[in-house]
Amino acid sequence: MSIAWGNCCKEPIIKEASDLSPGLRGDLACRGVWEPQREALFDVRVVDTDAPSYVTRPVNVVLTAAEEEKKRKYVSACEQRHASFTPLVCSADAKFAPQMTAFLKVISERLADKWGRPHETVRGWVKVRLAFAILRATSMCVRGARRKWRNVEDILGMDGAGLRIGS
Repeated sequence: MSIAWGNCCKEPIIKEASDLSPGLRGDLACRGVWEPQREALFDVRVVDTDAPSYVTRPVNVVLTAAEEEKKRKYVSACEQRHASFTPLVCSADAKFAPQMTAFLKVISERLADKWGRPHETVRGWVKVRLAFAILRATSMCVRGARRKWRNVEDILGMDGAGLRIGS
């Protein structure tokens, strides 16, 4: 996100802990995402929609419920701080909740303007990068290998020309 917006930080404290209530910490804060000079706070949640407790419910309902749960937890503390809050919720299969989809559109448009590339191309690139990050985080097979790759050919078996968006 620091590529798209300059003032970003990881794990911002939203609300200090006290004797009466636990503190709240977001996953990411960035200034100017939704409104100029207004801080936007984000909290990420990846939901395993194949879990036994979710199997009977549609995926969209599960993701929307997870968004609402995050909002109940964070919105009032963010409003006291005069910041906006956006829950970034997706499934382990990289299906995105509505607010995450809206955020991906905004960040894709920002990067497309910055890089001088078509919006559709950058939006596809962002979604693929995010899908692979989710896959890497949730799959033991992919997570197991921690060796360093020497070049793009080691990863993809080709020259990677289609991935050179930012250069």
